[in-house]
Amino acid sequence: MKEHELFNPVKSFLIENMGCEEVFGEVLDCDVLGLNGSVNIIVELKTNLTFKLIDQAIDRLRHGHYVYIAVPKRKTHPRIVTKILKQHKIGLLYVNNGFVEVSSKAKFNRLPIEIEMRYKEKYGRQYNIRQHIKPYHKEQIGGKKSGEVTTEYSLMIDEIKRFLKMKRMYNKNSEGWVTIDDILTNCSEHIMYELPKPSLSATLRKEWNHSWCERKKVGRTPYFRYKDIDLEHKERDV
Repeated sequence: MKEHELFNPVKSFLIENMGCEEVFGEVLDCDVLGLNGSVNIIVELKTNLTFKLIDQAIDRLRHGHYVYIAVPKRKTHPRIVTKILKQHKIGLLYVNNGFVEVSSKAKFNRLPIEIEMRYKEKYGRQYNIRQHIKPYHKEQIGGKKSGEVTTEYSLMIDEIKRFLKMKRMYNKNSEGWVTIDDILTNCSEHIMYELPKPSLSATLRKEWNHSWCERKKVGRTPYFRYKDIDLEHKERDV
């Protein structure tokens, strides 16, 4: 069983048994986030019950009023696991043939309330993981690898790719070269940076974007364009 295959049974369990009105995938790296009134229920999914998974669940106590671990059902687990989970008020769910069995219930965790109060005292506004919920989280499956899930970064890069690709294909005069200002003007909806101009310029220069984005400098102004182009389409337009 793969990790993301645990998501749908857990989602159904949160809705049908835990009273959650909505369930989301991969919010702030939390595999599953269920909302029951003002209560946040977080579930971390894994194919094996490891100490790394327990460490992740302990970290999620910052955001969840109830935190669970969900793994495929097994006959036994070390007694130290039960002790650690109980100590940190973390619950354990077993998934078997598409159904969820509660091995141990999570206990109410006040930490998110305390964090919210400290945050409000410091910044003058409340903080809650719900602030990070986006429309795509509703359809997203939790437990997938990081490169397979939608993020604010991936949405931004996809939008920039579409814009640069269009400019490369249809703007003959400039050969597809655009400035950061051009990108910001046309892709503003998905730009995620507080300081967009220097941050975006730095991002497009990163090595992992070299496969699709090329750069040149004219004077002190950097220009960018989409590297891969449908040559057949381009020749047809000439």
